[in-house]
Amino acid sequence: MKITDVLRKGKGTLSFEIFPPKGDFDANAVRALLGELAPLSPSYLSVTYSAGGSKNSALTAEIAEMTEKEFALPSVSHITVINNTPEEVSATIDSFAAKGIENVLALRGDKIEGNDRRYFAHATDIIPTLVERGFTVGASCYPEGHATCLSLEDDIRYMKMKQDMGVRYFVSQLCFDNRYFFDFFSRIKKAGVDSLLSAGIMPIMSKAQVNRMIYMCAVSLPGAIIRILNRYDEDKEGLLQAGLDYAATQIAELYDSGVDDIHFYTMNRPEAAKGLVERLRAKGYLK
Repeated sequence: MKITDVLRKGKGTLSFEIFPPKGDFDANAVRALLGELAPLSPSYLSVTYSAGGSKNSALTAEIAEMTEKEFALPSVSHITVINNTPEEVSATIDSFAAKGIENVLALRGDKIEGNDRRYFAHATDIIPTLVERGFTVGASCYPEGHATCLSLEDDIRYMKMKQDMGVRYFVSQLCFDNRYFFDFFSRIKKAGVDSLLSAGIMPIMSKAQVNRMIYMCAVSLPGAIIRILNRYDEDKEGLLQAGLDYAATQIAELYDSGVDDIHFYTMNRPEAAKGLVERLRAKGYLK
């Protein structure tokens, strides 16, 4: 099912992101993860892509296919291009088509140190091909601006360019401060970006994780998050629960603003997804 059709059924849905296992593919382990997430009724499930020759990069389509066929959940397959050759990208696209994948999220990806292959510089280099092949194409967006882009206005122009090239939905980078989300929503509307949007939210699981995200994604850290990190510095379970409380409150505000969908980065932690859904149900936002 096309993600655009899924999201148009009603605002205020919740989707999940997972990633392929870093080691050898264990179909039963993936099936067990999906079996825990499926009862939470996500609007769709996206599967990340490991680029640059990683042996698990081919698993994206397999997991997406399993999601669709065994669990009847709509899926999105990521593809990243910056570290890959045209032949590798073409083979990935062919594998998506062969497995009946309908929805693809086109991403530049993060550069891999030591990999000097630069056949593709941007996601826009691959979007036209995906559209021509008949996929429903999505792309990323950045409420606080991309880490390598000096201007949010430039980022929004690129977003409009992607829409004009055939992108029909966007998934945002994580953001901990809704003020940036609300400003971003207003800006993109004025720029003529009217595609569907899933707002990205990541659970807080460790101080190291948050520090990494600040550096990699150039996201701001509100005082409330800093206080949570300091209070639960040595308490992993307490940190997770406090982080989910914060995420649920943040998501409730986004739902009230009319956001199409929340995309929750599960980090392959079904207990985090379950905890979030329980909180949102208690607040009356999910059934």
